Amino acid sequence: MSITVDALTPELGRSSTRLASDAEVLDRVHRTLGPVDVVAEHDGALKASRVLQVVTRGEERAVVKWHRDALPHRREDTALQHHTPALSGDAPRLVLSDPALRLVVVSHVLGEQAAGTELEHDETVHARAGELLRRLHDSAPPVRHDRFGPIIAADFERWSTLADDLWGERGAEERHAARQHVAAALDLGALDHVPAHRQLHPRHWVVDPGGRVRFVDFAAFEFEPWAADLLWLEYGVWRDAPALRAAFLHGYGRVPSERDELVLGAIAAVRGLELLVRGERRGHAAARMLGRSILDRLLGTALF
Repeated sequence: MSITVDALTPELGRSSTRLASDAEVLDRVHRTLGPVDVVAEHDGALKASRVLQVVTRGEERAVVKWHRDALPHRREDTALQHHTPALSGDAPRLVLSDPALRLVVVSHVLGEQAAGTELEHDETVHARAGELLRRLHDSAPPVRHDRFGPIIAADFERWSTLADDLWGERGAEERHAARQHVAAALDLGALDHVPAHRQLHPRHWVVDPGGRVRFVDFAAFEFEPWAADLLWLEYGVWRDAPALRAAFLHGYGRVPSERDELVLGAIAAVRGLELLVRGERRGHAAARMLGRSILDRLLGTALF
């Protein structure tokens, strides 16, 4: 069973600002690129962002993306300015960033999205994705600190409180079991934090006809322990495909240690519970199903 993860940014909450209109954004784009034609458009997850594909009068293609909130824009801007240049063309190039509109314009990336195609299950693609992730993680020196455990524990308790409000004692046993995975992270001490994509899965891999892999969508970018970038793969396309996992990790040049597995377990506990709560509160069946799948796999049983 393979779970396709939508482009959910974990920290997206109730937005306090409005999403700029297409007219506002295109007016800003025109002042930089000149007249453009919109050739494709779609809304991001939970309609918290919007994306247009445009073509200039010079036949150059670009992607126009803007967010409702400042945080994902700031993350994407930081990644594109300071970290993706180390990928040497294997990520979009930043053309324009406008904090007032929470807008980025990036170069078009040649190829097709791996998700939903045979490329998603290609060992060579996973090996190349692993190589590319290592380059992203090495794009800046790691930052070592001991805040991962307290931060992830506080995050879990926030979602657990919301779960209590929704379901009361229903599911309390499962939340207690998940809490043990989070508690283990409190004993890890200092960890290296690297520039992490944090939404790494085949939906954000673009593969060109020659098999070259590129990463897109850096709206969740943040410094995290390196194993954080394995989450959506471990609980998605890798869950019934150990050969894909092995190929990716061979490309990356490292396998998770026991400490890395504890990091991954703590993150899975939080994200699984978060998706359950978000899905219930907003009526999103796909989010509930994904949260359910993550917790069932993490805990090895269905208690909820």
